[in-house]
Amino acid sequence: MGLTILAFLSIPGFAVLFFIVLRRGRDTPAGRIVAAIAAALALYSLAQGLVFILTGPGFRQSDALLLERASGALILVTHVLVFLFALNFPTPLPRFALNLMLVVALPLGLVAAYDATFTFDYIVSVYRPWTTIFRTEGRFYKLFVFGDAGLAALSSLLLGIRLLASKSRVQRQRMAVAAAFILIGAALILVSTGLFTTGQAKRPSYVFAPVGALFLAGGITYAFRLSRLFDWRTIGRTLLGYAALFGAVGLPSGIVVALLVLVGKSTSTAVPAIGALAVFVGAALLGRLFFKRFFVRLGASHDYREKLESELAGVDLAQGRDAVLAQVYELLSKAIGFTDLAVLIDDDQGYMRTIYAPTGGRATIERASKLAELLEKTGSNIILKTEAQTDPTYADLREPLLELFESLKAEALISVLEGRRAMGLFALGARSTGAEYTAYDYDAFKAIYGKLFVIAYYLKNIARESIMTTVDREIALSDQIIRFALEKVDRIEHAKADASWVARSARSLGGDFIDFVRLSSDRWFIVMGDVSGKGLSASMNMLILKSMIRTFLRVEKDFIGLVSRVNAFIKENLPKGTFFAGVFGYLDLAKDAFYYINCGVPTILLYSPSFDTFIEVQGEGKILGFVKDISPFLKPRKLLLPPGSALVSATDGILDSENLRGERFGKERLRRSVHERLHLSSAEISAGAMEDFLSFTDKRQDDDITLFVMKLNERKAT
Repeated sequence: MGLTILAFLSIPGFAVLFFIVLRRGRDTPAGRIVAAIAAALALYSLAQGLVFILTGPGFRQSDALLLERASGALILVTHVLVFLFALNFPTPLPRFALNLMLVVALPLGLVAAYDATFTFDYIVSVYRPWTTIFRTEGRFYKLFVFGDAGLAALSSLLLGIRLLASKSRVQRQRMAVAAAFILIGAALILVSTGLFTTGQAKRPSYVFAPVGALFLAGGITYAFRLSRLFDWRTIGRTLLGYAALFGAVGLPSGIVVALLVLVGKSTSTAVPAIGALAVFVGAALLGRLFFKRFFVRLGASHDYREKLESELAGVDLAQGRDAVLAQVYELLSKAIGFTDLAVLIDDDQGYMRTIYAPTGGRATIERASKLAELLEKTGSNIILKTEAQTDPTYADLREPLLELFESLKAEALISVLEGRRAMGLFALGARSTGAEYTAYDYDAFKAIYGKLFVIAYYLKNIARESIMTTVDREIALSDQIIRFALEKVDRIEHAKADASWVARSARSLGGDFIDFVRLSSDRWFIVMGDVSGKGLSASMNMLILKSMIRTFLRVEKDFIGLVSRVNAFIKENLPKGTFFAGVFGYLDLAKDAFYYINCGVPTILLYSPSFDTFIEVQGEGKILGFVKDISPFLKPRKLLLPPGSALVSATDGILDSENLRGERFGKERLRRSVHERLHLSSAEISAGAMEDFLSFTDKRQDDDITLFVMKLNERKAT
């Protein structure tokens, strides 16, 4: 069958395009037409594949002829649909104009399709004497072919006229893309099916016609869904870079290889083979060097994403709300070049209110409104105004959404979600140059989203005016954060277990924390550890990380997947260099088991009542925040917790603390301190261990410390 398989392979592609368009555009005339084009071309490809099979021995030639004619009729129907698409894209023409076009186009299209399928005017016969199909073309074959070509050209011309009349840059871009794909796709189909043949001729390239059809349908679908402007500057720099790479490395390498081939003709074939290999290796090394020194520098000369991301990560949250907002505005406006900015924050009273708008507009969004629901459930945290104007996703709420853009004087909205709930909105205004936001800007907004999340979280939970007017010093604010984090836990309360902990900050500043999340009456999720850093920044990172872990627990059911998401969040969203050393645990008291992944906590001790001793069970742990994908290094472990056993874990603040003689408190002193109090409650054990620790260090504490103790109660005999 050879390349005929391309016809069958292209059918799933048309099916994908059909369902993509129907999912997002079935409520628009243009969307329904695009879906119809995909369906018609899928049938065309099926017919083309079957023609080759049915022209073989053992089949009736009349069936192949009918399918060959039907495929031509389907191409004609496709071009009529393309013409209707041009009338309805991006918005339908006035109804009277549409009706006039339909009255003329549809009857002609139906008559021509019937004539092509059921008469000898288009194709007289089709046959395959060996591996190539031959056909005898009818008297009006050229009329059909040039009619197809004319409809395609007319559709592109109509789109071009509508393009010139449009004032929207994104709509002009969409129409230009559609016109280009229609011209190229139709040309590929017509050339492949015999545009320049007449009478009796073979069809050497007909197998490529379905590929052209897929190009046409895919291009129209892409234009229909396109909602962001191309960044022509980036595209131009990329093309220029590749052209320079070709001129500096590719062309000289090709010339050298050609010379080697000429030399090889008069000497030995080994000369061009070995020489070409050497040239290839040298060209690869030169190309890599060229790419690093020129191409990357060329691409980065006008990019702002990485620099802005780094600068936002360095915003000092301790300077207060107004100063933080002013700094954020300065960084964003300098990098992006806009003049208007508005920041909205959830007030926990049913509204998202504007808290900052030095030059931008102001708005209030009701939490129960459809607009708020759209911001939370749209599937994207970023909405450009061009998308709001064109994307079928926003069709139902397009008017109120565009009103929000206008009221905020915005061209881009970045919705910050805490879990599935919007807690903030950054509205970025129009560029001072008059240019619209492009696909590059969209990617840049995605890159800085994590930094904006941290800032929005700070504004919502920490920097409210009621707090900032009464708490002026960083140490007091950080202490408040730590107390809030430690109090908001689901304590382990169960007949089988007695759990307690101690968490102390060295100077009311730090990132140690412990959290319990109750999953059921017998199950808890536990996380304990230390977020790197000092001062208010570490406390903020600790509180944000605790909140995100609880958020991930709602959607992530896989243990390794959960820890991997936490690692990715630290790596991508918290300030550069932040890491977390701790342990994630899953306590199942129904099975008397503790499942855990150690991520750098220095000690986990299990007391065995059978041997009356503590056993180190922490194993090796990988600290989170250093590598992008931590999952290959995560090793879940399981501990059985028999009655009378005890579990103890501590951060390095306890183990590494020294007394005046330079001696470390260490694991052995912790073991002894807990062991001699095993007859007491867990609260008394942890309190006693802290007394021993402070006595050892002469009541000095240089680092944050967290100690967790859990006893498994003895079972009463029945």
